[in-house]
Amino acid sequence: MSLLERKLLQLTLLFVIWLVVIETANGECCRRPKYFKTHCKDCASATPCCGVKSCNIFCCGCKCRTEPSGKHCCEREGKCRCFNAKRKRHVTYDTTDISAYLTYIGLDINKNGMMEQFEFNKALEHMHITDNMTLHRHCSIMDEDKDGLITLEEFNREK
Repeated sequence: MSLLERKLLQLTLLFVIWLVVIETANGECCRRPKYFKTHCKDCASATPCCGVKSCNIFCCGCKCRTEPSGKHCCEREGKCRCFNAKRKRHVTYDTTDISAYLTYIGLDINKNGMMEQFEFNKALEHMHITDNMTLHRHCSIMDEDKDGLITLEEFNREK
């Protein structure tokens, strides 16, 4: 087997593994849309997450709010209103739906496939959450098996 054939086989194998991992991480991260300042797509207040059920601290592992059927919502001067789609045309580009997998690997600093305590703390510090009690509480909520590591499944699970 030539060097080129080996490299091609390695790339193919990596691609197949990547597809399997992506297929298992089908959750969404429900952050406030960039075109809204304080509201979600359905005009509910962003907290900063826009999930229908409870999201984890990274706004992942939950079902995202959407515009009401047949309506378009927009925010102006701090107020949010929804209009019938026939009455007012409003084009939006949704750039907030990021898979939980991409968020998770972005937070995995040492790229070992697991989120460790220091990586979790760094992520929360980046979100300006530095209180030790809050850090510990959120980590213990997400680390369901209490092994000190947060797996992708724990990260993406609805709480």
